[in-house]
Amino acid sequence: MTDHSSSTRTWRLKAAGAGALSLAAMLIAGAALDDRVPPLDSWIVGHLYSRPDTTPALIATVISGAGTLLGLALLLATASVLLWRRRAGAARLLPRHGALLVACLATLALQAAFRRSGPPVTTQDWTYPSGHVTVLAALAFTAFVISLELSAAWRVTVLAGGVTMLAAVAASRVTLGEHYLVDVVGALFATIGAGLLTVAALNLRPRGQAAPRPVAS
Repeated sequence: MTDHSSSTRTWRLKAAGAGALSLAAMLIAGAALDDRVPPLDSWIVGHLYSRPDTTPALIATVISGAGTLLGLALLLATASVLLWRRRAGAARLLPRHGALLVACLATLALQAAFRRSGPPVTTQDWTYPSGHVTVLAALAFTAFVISLELSAAWRVTVLAGGVTMLAAVAASRVTLGEHYLVDVVGALFATIGAGLLTVAALNLRPRGQAAPRPVAS
């Protein structure tokens, strides 16, 4: 086995292991909580809930709606840059990135498995994991994996943009009373876990991180 193939195998095992741990943590937390509400979530609902027709609620609603659109724009921009800079390579890579996005979005099905009720201030049902955060996390994670094929500046831009949007949308969903904090955290763990498992399965290791080939003596 060459150094290159050994390094690739190790990288894939690490990604798969991290993904499995992340997804398992989300599943175990959901099963352990059942319909119980953590004390922190009870405190948040009692102190940080933005009532309808108030300025904070309006701002949170706008952020919640705009987040997904901005996440989609980030993904499309990153994919377009990859296609422009590496036409031949992008044609091979982007279908696998599409499969990565689908795998991340598939974690939405876990809502039906847990059927957990949301905060009592709204009528939301099946809130674990958060749908809004799952969709945005899937878009941001896929965009970041694509950006690993680009420059360091693109990686930093996508990472900073994705984290900022996720934090803003997650906070908006919680303050609107649509989700508990555990719902949005669970969505992040599930989406990232599924994403890492898919990255390992499809060997989406960035070309720039490949180990150098051994030099013949």
